[in-house]
Amino acid sequence: MDTRLRKTIAEEAAEYRPLLYRMALTQLKNAAAAEDATQEALLAAIEKADSFERRSTLRTWLFSILRFKILDIMRDQSKSRRRDSELPAEHAAIDDDNSRTFDTLFNDSGCWIDTKDVWTNPHTVAERDAFFKVLEVCMTRLPARTSRAFLMREWLELEPPEICRELGITQGNLRILLYRARMQLRLCLDLNWQRD
Repeated sequence: MDTRLRKTIAEEAAEYRPLLYRMALTQLKNAAAAEDATQEALLAAIEKADSFERRSTLRTWLFSILRFKILDIMRDQSKSRRRDSELPAEHAAIDDDNSRTFDTLFNDSGCWIDTKDVWTNPHTVAERDAFFKVLEVCMTRLPARTSRAFLMREWLELEPPEICRELGITQGNLRILLYRARMQLRLCLDLNWQRD
């Protein structure tokens, strides 16, 4: 492997560390676990630097790695909570079917198998970057619990029952949180995102 490529990826990835950490902390609600997820994502990016094909931005690639690290930690936490609780066996089953289905969308290097993403069009890169900067600002304006619920559903693609267990809320409450998040984000984006 080209050590110069590794060094370049490491230097560029270091710039995103605070952003990656904030995302992990938002989801995991534990500074140590968020730090672990961030470090594991950065280490994986450096180790697999030669697999980065630059079909997406480095930021997108790092966030996709972080996503899997967060999901792994959440699954581990869920398993340990289930072991510690005394639930009947029918309630303790872990459903990994969704994650296996999701994993079929990616190749061994973590890249999409079918890349039909209109956001990869060179003409939309600037618009995409501007959109995500505004979206990030809008996300910080959401209440913490609302933001976490929205990210768990839309970014981590967790199912509602799993989100409800993690947040300790009912499905009705989750629907309200997601509705409010979508409406607040829509309003914020309408006011702040300058479309050409």
